[in-house]
Amino acid sequence: MSSITVTVIDREGTRTEGVDWKDYESLMEALTRHKYPILATCGGNASCSTCHAYLDPEAFRKSGGTNEEEEDLLEMLDDTRHETSRLSCQVEWSEDLDGAEVTIAPEW
Repeated sequence: MSSITVTVIDREGTRTEGVDWKDYESLMEALTRHKYPILATCGGNASCSTCHAYLDPEAFRKSGGTNEEEEDLLEMLDDTRHETSRLSCQVEWSEDLDGAEVTIAPEW
């Protein structure tokens, strides 16, 4: 089993470096395992947007971008969407994301 580490900034602005993310998890699963307040109401099926997060620009580029389903949900987040917004349930583990910075988006 492989793992990488990411830096997570929570909704209060607290920065935590060295958060481990295992290769069998989505980003959402890693965040919830570390007890970050991700609702994941839909269980990681890209149908609720309660796992919205921002990636640093390089990590966003390396994450492979959004698919049509994810894009449709992100479009509904007018007030909180950024150009590096992702649904964390749709961000798959990759060694390329080692050291990424993830900011948990505000609750809507």
